[in-house]
Amino acid sequence: MLENITNLEPLQELLDWRILVYLTVSALILLLAKLANQLLAGYKLNQQITQIDNKAIAVSFAGFTLSVCIIISGVLNSPSSAAIGTPTWWITDVGSTALWGIIGAAMLLTTRWFNDKLVLPKFSTKKELLEDQNVGVGAAQAGTYITTALIIRSSIAGADQYGLAMEIALSLVWFSLSLALIFLFSKLYQKVVKFQFHEELERDNAAVGVAFAGSLVSFGLLLSFYIHRCDGLLGLLLWALISAVLLLIVRCLVDKLLLPSCKLDHEISEDANWGAAIIEVATSIGTALLITGSFS
Repeated sequence: MLENITNLEPLQELLDWRILVYLTVSALILLLAKLANQLLAGYKLNQQITQIDNKAIAVSFAGFTLSVCIIISGVLNSPSSAAIGTPTWWITDVGSTALWGIIGAAMLLTTRWFNDKLVLPKFSTKKELLEDQNVGVGAAQAGTYITTALIIRSSIAGADQYGLAMEIALSLVWFSLSLALIFLFSKLYQKVVKFQFHEELERDNAAVGVAFAGSLVSFGLLLSFYIHRCDGLLGLLLWALISAVLLLIVRCLVDKLLLPSCKLDHEISEDANWGAAIIEVATSIGTALLITGSFS
């Protein structure tokens, strides 16, 4: 081990100039995704953040930006379809990275409709973000972005193994089924909590949005883990059921063991307690990471 202290070969690999090409492509995809998201949202991002100081838009866009990066990282880490060793293999790989990055970003953009029409259908998300500057709704939307990005990342990992058309079709199948499961989990969560979920969000309760976002991300981590490791669609349904039950049990344990002197739902809804919401988020995501790490 000591003999490798002065070995600089790993550093030389990290300084490969081709890395800059991949980073440039990634930055361009991120820029295109930002422009497309802004167009669909119907507002000017710079104006909302720098002139109006709209924190709700900032939280939502931060979640979107992180989500695009999650997707691109999955594309960068997926196996290359090019014949490694040929003089131009990396050029082909860069092209594949750009293509799948754009496909993944396009899939992510559908999340806005999914969030507005299915997850939060009882009020206008656009109004809450732009007019009311509702940070809770911004957090919920950011959570939906990150959750679906985790799914997309796993759905497109290993792309080009079966041909482009087949890989796109398979990715869309996993993505569509996962969206349906996320929708069901969101409805289950809203039924389990002991407060009026949509009403609390609409009255600008940021703690509700933060807690909900954390639960969605935890569920997304568990679904993406299965998609990355397994192929069976029926197995995904069973895994989703197990994951949902485990996360709800953990939420109950947080209420009974970590915060025994107060009721979690009361702290989040009545007191709008960010602290309680963050504890729920950390415990939920931590549990998902422990479960997935146990299978390594």
